[in-house]
Amino acid sequence: MRGFAEQELIDDGEEGFSKPCLAAILTPDFSEGYAGFMAAYANTGKDIHNRDMVRIYANKTIPEPERRTLNRARHVLQEEFGANPLFSGDGMTKVNQNNRYAKDIGQKSGVVESFTFERDPLTIGELQALGAVTLIPALPLKA
Repeated sequence: MRGFAEQELIDDGEEGFSKPCLAAILTPDFSEGYAGFMAAYANTGKDIHNRDMVRIYANKTIPEPERRTLNRARHVLQEEFGANPLFSGDGMTKVNQNNRYAKDIGQKSGVVESFTFERDPLTIGELQALGAVTLIPALPLKA
């Protein structure tokens, strides 16, 4: 993800993306802190996808300017590429402990993180028409 982000996001502009920024925000330690920040923000009841509201919250709650910038950059990364707080930065996805299946799993990490980026992706319907995918109805694991 870091190599891709460095290729696609380096702007040194409003979002503050730079190689040092990406190196800082794509680590297990920063991911832990970011998860706490986003959990606290989510507890406000405000939209976690609203960049402006997250920025305002960061400005109010994070005294260090550099840390505010890093948290805002990490939020943009989440919104643009899906690197949510469960993205641990070490190649594994954390198990959401609030999920009803978490106790059955009994571990902290789940699947290996994967990332796919398409500039002009086909829809599932288009892929199905091409024979590239087959849709299989999913059954609930538990009732």
